[in-house]
Amino acid sequence: MPTASGLQALTFINESNVYRLVIKSKLPAAERFEEWIFEEVIPSIRKKGFYGKIDRTQAPNFYLRYQENYHKIDRNYFSVISELFVTLNVEFEKVGYTIPNKGIDDKGMYPDISVGKMFSSYLKKTNSVHLDTHKTYPHSFTDGRPDVDARMYPLEVLPEFRKFVFDVWLPEQAPKYFRGKDPIALDYLPKLLN
Repeated sequence: MPTASGLQALTFINESNVYRLVIKSKLPAAERFEEWIFEEVIPSIRKKGFYGKIDRTQAPNFYLRYQENYHKIDRNYFSVISELFVTLNVEFEKVGYTIPNKGIDDKGMYPDISVGKMFSSYLKKTNSVHLDTHKTYPHSFTDGRPDVDARMYPLEVLPEFRKFVFDVWLPEQAPKYFRGKDPIALDYLPKLLN
């Protein structure tokens, strides 16, 4: 392989052989790594089916709520969750990140609530012509909590909503939101802002 000091020979070792080397090694760092693998990682995978604080194998409630509520939106309107599913969720997935079901606090991920509240305030603050053009629908949750009246906006508001999401919510609020819920998202956020 070419390097600053000339061509260097490299030997690649696959993952299973890395573990074999670690197990045979008596170096303190290798022993700590071995202990971590056998005492923490493998038992967690056996018990929970994954390692880490967030179970990324569950279907995200964000997606399930989108499916549960999509049919409640009038034809010439959009809801915050339906539009975020199309924009935020899909944009994140394009760069390799999936919004999980629950965050590190073991609470559901509800970016639509954060965006919805902030968008409503944004319309007031900017004296938007779309301020009072919304209607409501009974938004259902998948965890059994009671329905809430959520806003749906006329399709004419969509350009202003998307501009708000990409120019205001993502740069200003998303880092705070995801830092407390799923810090891994912060690695992907800059890709959405470019």
